[in-house]
Amino acid sequence: MASGVVLIRLGLVAALCLGVEVRAADGGPWLAVARVSSDEDGALLERVRGQSSDLPVELRAMPGPSLEGTPQDQWRSVVELADAQQARAVLWFQRSGSELRVHFAEPGSRHLFVRIARLEGQPGALEWSAGAEAVALVVRSALRAVEAGTPLGDVVEVASPLPAPATPETEREPTPMPPELWSMPPAASDSVSLRWQVMVGGVMTLDGYESSGHQGLLLASGWEFRTLRIRLQVLAGLEKKLPDGRTDVKLEQYAGGLWLDTPLIEAGNLRWGVGAGLGLLIFGRSTESYFGGIIAAKPRFVPALLAGPDTSLRWRFSQLVAMEATVAADAVFGRPRLGYSEDGNFVPRNEGWAVRPRFALALVLLP
Repeated sequence: MASGVVLIRLGLVAALCLGVEVRAADGGPWLAVARVSSDEDGALLERVRGQSSDLPVELRAMPGPSLEGTPQDQWRSVVELADAQQARAVLWFQRSGSELRVHFAEPGSRHLFVRIARLEGQPGALEWSAGAEAVALVVRSALRAVEAGTPLGDVVEVASPLPAPATPETEREPTPMPPELWSMPPAASDSVSLRWQVMVGGVMTLDGYESSGHQGLLLASGWEFRTLRIRLQVLAGLEKKLPDGRTDVKLEQYAGGLWLDTPLIEAGNLRWGVGAGLGLLIFGRSTESYFGGIIAAKPRFVPALLAGPDTSLRWRFSQLVAMEATVAADAVFGRPRLGYSEDGNFVPRNEGWAVRPRFALALVLLP
């Protein structure tokens, strides 16, 4: 009986020692240092800490001058900083106007990851906050990649005093890019200044002819510059029946025109723009009468002018595809008054609204 108790105690001690050994092997959080050379760098580091709080990483601020000079000089400074602090990774920022370069280096594997982000305004402003969140997501992806052993970026070629013998190197598979980085260009490449796009979606307009409004299909195509988007837009409404017990009016609506907008905020995958458009709206009308004393008008098409402002919010969830929601207020000039002639008098039944709210949701293709 006593020997059994001894064996049980020995087993518990061995399990405890094994657990301590496993925890020791796992280790605690690893260290990444950030060069902080301005108040804005400190504010950006706080955003990174907030986005990376669930990762086993300690982000330590290292005040000092920005890492400047040639790429080789910068890399030597990174290695010295990492060795002095026993850090696994080094982070620093460089801002020029609205362009912010995010640098993330892992000296152990000689990987340097650089991305360009847009950062408008100053810390505390709404547009700055949106850009800072996008930057924090970028750094979080780089931290996760280092944690997984697949660091992002390119291998830095370090000059060696003596030529080393060539050794066959195992090709490593390319690391898949996280979704939050798909829309952010590498620092080595120029940003695309002109993009062609196609939009396909649905539209609903409250036109005043019926309480439920009319619904239809949205088709658009155009070009997007850095500060301006131009698109040709076609709206094809579904046929609507407007009965009142005495007549049935079938109403169709088709619109086409040119719309322009400019971005107010572009942060990461989000774009908020405002603009306006001008186009032609065609009403197709036909009437069927149920009473002999009511004279039905012949089928006809009525043109009208369409113009008004709009605002759109686009979420780009991949390099080629995005979703965009649009809210607009279209003013219609020359809209038809629907009615019928009774005993020589015109009796109106539907007049429509002069200003019509319009809502649209579309899939955007960015080839």
